[in-house]
Amino acid sequence: MIIQGTCVLEQLLTREEVAKKLNPSVGIRQLQKYLDLASLYLPEFEDFRDEENGGLDGRAKLTNWHLPILQKIRTYVLIKGSLKKVAIELKNHPEKFVGA
Repeated sequence: MIIQGTCVLEQLLTREEVAKKLNPSVGIRQLQKYLDLASLYLPEFEDFRDEENGGLDGRAKLTNWHLPILQKIRTYVLIKGSLKKVAIELKNHPEKFVGA
């Protein structure tokens, strides 16, 4: 039996790498804001919340699997014009950010 297809491996990325890969790219502080929003409303990012202090966990690892969701957040920020509007959208319609 022959199996054809593609295999995409999980690749660890630094925050700097992720910030540069977003289109258009962002700085680390802006990426941190996106991660904060994602960690509040998306299960895929729940590991980024620090249970002790309620903020972001700096030790949480980003991978290439996080990129599409962060890109959607980036795009929504560009369209909506503010993080507050994107936060409302994330809270009310998280499926818009994790779907295909």
